[in-house]
Amino acid sequence: MQYTPDKIDASLFERLREHYSDAEIVELGTFIGFNIGYHTFFRTLDFYPMFAPDGRLVSQEESRHIYGHEPVSHLDGPLGRAQALTDQHEQASVDE
Repeated sequence: MQYTPDKIDASLFERLREHYSDAEIVELGTFIGFNIGYHTFFRTLDFYPMFAPDGRLVSQEESRHIYGHEPVSHLDGPLGRAQALTDQHEQASVDE
């Protein structure tokens, strides 16, 4: 919805209707739209995810270290970088 809205067409809705009612499709679209807006707003506040990729609750400072100084979409690679940092953290724990 956010990056390729032109791909939301009749064929997508046909596929969705195989699994969901019209009301559920509207609810799903509303949920996705709300979350896109919510996360866009949080970026303006310099807010970072509360959890590391391994599920640990982290501070904003640690999250900034994991996800970078300018959080971007996971589609652009931060999860891979975050996973590498998590792996390093786990390896350091093993080495101690």
